[in-house]
Amino acid sequence: MKRIDYSSLIGFIIGVALSSVLVLLFKENPGNVLKVLSGSFLQSKFDMGLTMFYTTCFAFAGLAFSIPFKAGLFHIGAEGQIVLSAMVAAVMGIILPESLGTFGIIAICLTTMVVGILSAQTIAFFKVYKQGHEVVVAIMLNFIFAAIATYVVLQNYQNTESQNPESSLIKPVFQVAKSDSIKAYFENSAVSGFLLVAVISCLAVWFFETKTKWGLEIKAFGENPTAAERMGISAKKINFLALGIAGFFSSLVGLTEVLGSTYQYKVGFSPAYGFLGIVVALLAQGHPIGILFSSFIMAVLHKGASDLDLETQFLTRDFSKVLQAIIIFCVAGAVYINHRRKKS
Repeated sequence: MKRIDYSSLIGFIIGVALSSVLVLLFKENPGNVLKVLSGSFLQSKFDMGLTMFYTTCFAFAGLAFSIPFKAGLFHIGAEGQIVLSAMVAAVMGIILPESLGTFGIIAICLTTMVVGILSAQTIAFFKVYKQGHEVVVAIMLNFIFAAIATYVVLQNYQNTESQNPESSLIKPVFQVAKSDSIKAYFENSAVSGFLLVAVISCLAVWFFETKTKWGLEIKAFGENPTAAERMGISAKKINFLALGIAGFFSSLVGLTEVLGSTYQYKVGFSPAYGFLGIVVALLAQGHPIGILFSSFIMAVLHKGASDLDLETQFLTRDFSKVLQAIIIFCVAGAVYINHRRKKS
């Protein structure tokens, strides 16, 4: 019988405990801070909807990390891919004619997905053909993609009615989420039908990983690359396949932001979705269904952090970044230590 691995859960608990100690240094009550963080989403339907929006984005980002990780790749390039794909979605929504209607929406989605896939496979190209490490390449590309997105928007599609660094709104005909029944139920908060897409995606990934040849090959290669290659599983194919799928899910975060929420590209819109996806995936032990639950946990904490300005005397919403960083290090560290222990 396979033993359950609790390393990521232990790391998460340690991260929360260390954050509580840090809260004491600011002369705040850790119990009150945890109450604010965990209970904010229950205040109204709007707050719940915003939490479900974050859950959607975290789920896509978690899948974007989880699949390459099972192939032995530590994919930290999702952040750049998210930013780039969001920019592409916004630009397409601005330049396409309204007469396209539904076909325009399809064109926006397909183009954004292709860009997301290709931007992720750029990492695979450098790893396979230039022997570059995926972490180093991904870090470089994150900066490059962010710079490209900012330049394109601010130099060509800047919103002339705002002083904020953001694009113009996409054409009204493409703002279909405004009539979304899910959005209406949650008092027109940021959540949209992409929430259902996230749920379906997690189920589809579970089926892919357990019932298809490519899914099983990805896991086999990640477990033992040498043995997998001797069995005829190509390293090049696995790298391009795993990262291509990751790029696809990264692009869905961009679409969720532009088509499902703001209807424009905003510089700095992402609260590090790509990096928080690492915690989401590790906390769920890479299980696609578990990613839904770990996404919700991270979304609750992230949403609750926005109330710290009002509910505490010395802490602000910026504390969420510290909390997220501590949890990332603790969860990743616990998983790494457990992995090393198993090997020894």
